[in-house]
Amino acid sequence: MQKVKKTMPSRTGIPPDAQAEILQKLSAETKITSCEIAEILKKHDVCGDMDALQDAYRKRLGQRLLSGIRDENGKREILSTSGGEYVIVDCCNDPQKLKAIQRRIQAQMNGLDVSAGKVRGRVHLLERFMGWVRKERSDGAA
Repeated sequence: MQKVKKTMPSRTGIPPDAQAEILQKLSAETKITSCEIAEILKKHDVCGDMDALQDAYRKRLGQRLLSGIRDENGKREILSTSGGEYVIVDCCNDPQKLKAIQRRIQAQMNGLDVSAGKVRGRVHLLERFMGWVRKERSDGAA
């Protein structure tokens, strides 16, 4: 009798085999497209509940609508609190909700600052490297 190895999905909901294939491709090529990821997940029969997918789609549409509402200076009028509730900022009198919004935005800004710093460091390294290569070429051509 053959043993069947049952794999449990990771905390991301992606089966370990599919996750390994995605990470292997990323490692080998140092990049991967969202279409390639979708194809790998499709190959591993990853799919969601149709009702849940429709609900998520509708929520995204609603979020897009509300995030597009801006004041005359282009600033968002409506922001979300934790838990999926949206409030008109100028009409909100709940300091706890406003502080929660502020903390969430600050955390997003901090995360983006860290990511931007990583990219900035890589660009700086590449610029230094390219300057060195150009210098070597000009010195060798003389």
